Amino acid sequence: MANLLGAWSGEEAALAAAEVTGRGGDADLSDEQRFPREVAQLLARRERRDDAEFDQPAAFVLTPASVFESLDAAWTRNRLLRTGNRRVTGQIHAVSSTLSGSSFGVNDGDDALFKALEVHGLAELPTIIYTPKRGYSTISVYAHGIANDDDCETYDIDDEMPSREAIIEAIDHAYEQELITPDQMRKGSLWEDASKFWAVNEAEFRVQDIVRFVLLGRFLRCQVRPEQPGKEGRTDLEIVSERGMAAGHVIHHAVLEMKVLRERGSTGRKYPDQFIHDHVRDGLEQANAYGLKRNMREKILCCFDMRATDLGNDAVFAHVVDDAVRLNVVLSRWFLYNSSDAYRAVLAAV
Repeated sequence: MANLLGAWSGEEAALAAAEVTGRGGDADLSDEQRFPREVAQLLARRERRDDAEFDQPAAFVLTPASVFESLDAAWTRNRLLRTGNRRVTGQIHAVSSTLSGSSFGVNDGDDALFKALEVHGLAELPTIIYTPKRGYSTISVYAHGIANDDDCETYDIDDEMPSREAIIEAIDHAYEQELITPDQMRKGSLWEDASKFWAVNEAEFRVQDIVRFVLLGRFLRCQVRPEQPGKEGRTDLEIVSERGMAAGHVIHHAVLEMKVLRERGSTGRKYPDQFIHDHVRDGLEQANAYGLKRNMREKILCCFDMRATDLGNDAVFAHVVDDAVRLNVVLSRWFLYNSSDAYRAVLAAV
């Protein structure tokens, strides 16, 4: 879990709309990762229409080509579904990750919808159930199909803007699932030699990718943009959204500056304490500069500590905490253990 220090203003800063470069941030997602984001954005688009319906549930099924071919004549090709100008409710939509596909009418409520999914052989495919209610609509994501009732996450369509707490909670999830020990790292280890505390050269980029994927999954209607250039340099991650804004303009929610605090580099060279102190200060100043330039609600410095000893927040941030309060930058830190044994030893000592 994150260790937090620094500023937090209870006042809501005015959200500014400003042009940014790039559109994506999710172009490299898998079909399974992109699917719920596309559905959430489609439904938000549909609900803004004057003729939006809230009468019946609907299902979206991520459907492979082989299953498309088996659908019978009762299914209607729905090429313009993703525009938000076509009726969504009271139907099952068998679609690709970009929402191209066919639809089948089901107008008798929840039970009939689930039954139809089973009858058409779709119960074990990734499915999203849309439960419409004006102002309170939800989507329930069944990652392995409705046949697996326990594997379901529910999201509000009219979700709140990403708060500091929600962002930190999402990074906590990334830390616990992917970063806390080398055994958690399913791809792209941060360690050149964990037993010697040697970090890989590109550790920041690997952390950035892991955090970005988790944020994209948590904030379905937001873009999480890496490496956005500006006069002040390149931001590591930005969380933005385009809810009701003119094309090319966005609401800027947060900038995240990522710093890895290394004991040693990939060749074993030890980093002196002053280098670490300067690295943290650079991160603080970068988060502040990028946040001010882009009118961000949140400016967060995210430190991932790979050193041999967990010094604690007071020691790590002592030289910058006053400036963080003054600049309204949140300081956060996650300590990475070099082995599962080391992590278990800490847990046993608590």
